[in-house]
Amino acid sequence: MNVIYSKLKKSAGKVYIIGGIMLMLIGVGITLGVGHDLFHYLFIDEPDLFESKSSSYEEGEWFTCDNNILFDYFASDDSGRYYLTNTNDGEYFGFYVRNKDLDKAEQICDETYDYLDGKRDDLSDVYLSGKGYMVEMSTSEQRYLRDYIEASGYEVEDYNLIYLTYRLETPWGLIVDNEGENNLFYMIVGLVLFISGIIMIIYFFSGGYKKNIKKSIKSYGILEELLDRDMSTAKQIGDYFVGTEHLVSCNIPGTIVIPYNVFVWVYVQVTKTKHTVYGIIPAGTSTSYQLVIYDRNKRKQMLNLKSQEQGDEIIQEMYGRAPYFLRGFNDKFANAVTNNFQSMVNAVDERRQQVIGGGY
Repeated sequence: MNVIYSKLKKSAGKVYIIGGIMLMLIGVGITLGVGHDLFHYLFIDEPDLFESKSSSYEEGEWFTCDNNILFDYFASDDSGRYYLTNTNDGEYFGFYVRNKDLDKAEQICDETYDYLDGKRDDLSDVYLSGKGYMVEMSTSEQRYLRDYIEASGYEVEDYNLIYLTYRLETPWGLIVDNEGENNLFYMIVGLVLFISGIIMIIYFFSGGYKKNIKKSIKSYGILEELLDRDMSTAKQIGDYFVGTEHLVSCNIPGTIVIPYNVFVWVYVQVTKTKHTVYGIIPAGTSTSYQLVIYDRNKRKQMLNLKSQEQGDEIIQEMYGRAPYFLRGFNDKFANAVTNNFQSMVNAVDERRQQVIGGGY
């Protein structure tokens, strides 16, 4: 069986190793594509927002922050509010706070005004801390900011405004509400593909690719010693090994061992599939080939082939070693499978007895 397992391992490697790596790469690509901000949040160190010069504030730039200065909010959406804050060098910009932190933000606002009014000696002891990035204010957001300033009795020109908003983020927020985008579904798809790729690779190295062939050995009561001896002189046709008493398919995932003494009917099935675009535009026809085997228990095995010629060669080689099973497709056999399969089994048994008894 070393030859069989070696062939099987080679075929399985192409499917499980290469396929697993491809799934992992696709999964990583999808995850990073929709979760690049999450990756940034988790793995990249950033400068402090209020220790950085305002000239370094740009769209997409990330910063860490501990903010205890908020003046009031000038706009809101379903997920949070847009507050006004200022830098150490006296420039004002937006600061986005999610709903879960609004109570804390309001406390900071109250204590900021208390400090400015001389009611307390220091700014708030409460901070909004974390990591986030700068986003350019939309036209409507800029309008709301100017309206807020003018409604407070000041002129917009009195403020050194930076039309950027700092978005304080959380890992979960970056997944389910990143500037209004919910990426949870795509993140799950990416992770599922990545994990599936890992499982495929583990499955290969743990010998899982042998599972089907061992299952068929057990199912048909095949002795591995006899199979091993049979395969030592077997003829290889593509991914198939035609022995004296057994057929072994090393196709992945259709690996199987079938002894000829359970064969009832064998034929090559040719399937032509017409393809269309949008259901109406012809896009060509593809052809697939399968070796169909019915055993004594009416189990139907369908094994992939590269061509009809390959299937015909395999059937011819098997029939030369076991000239008693029924071969080739015809309506008579197809009807018998449905209506009187036992008659086919009886016919094969009779032919087999004649072969064993020297009648052929």
